Amino acid sequence: MASNIWLMTQTWRDQLFLHWPVDPPTIRKYVPEELELDLYDNKAWIGIVLFKARCTRPRFMPPVPGAANFLEVNVRTYVKYKNKTGVYFFSLDANSKLAAEPQYTSSDIPPGIFL
Repeated sequence: MASNIWLMTQTWRDQLFLHWPVDPPTIRKYVPEELELDLYDNKAWIGIVLFKARCTRPRFMPPVPGAANFLEVNVRTYVKYKNKTGVYFFSLDANSKLAAEPQYTSSDIPPGIFL
């Protein structure tokens, strides 16, 4: 059984996922040293993800007015940290200030990564 509990929920609408293979040395210098690149076919991948977030809310709470629905675009790559796979964000932009400033749940996780 997983030891992590979910902290928030949201629904994505009108998503667009764009990905390109990148030689690992090209992207390595932009990713913190403590993170390992998660490779597929011996390539790192850079992605641009766009979506409409709807009904975003913390666990056991109703949606927060003004922060529940927003547009987001992020630029990312895929990484591993302490044997867990995750996403490293080069950029995360949203038309909601609260959404664009992710709250990290552990001081053990480097900024910019979600596991």
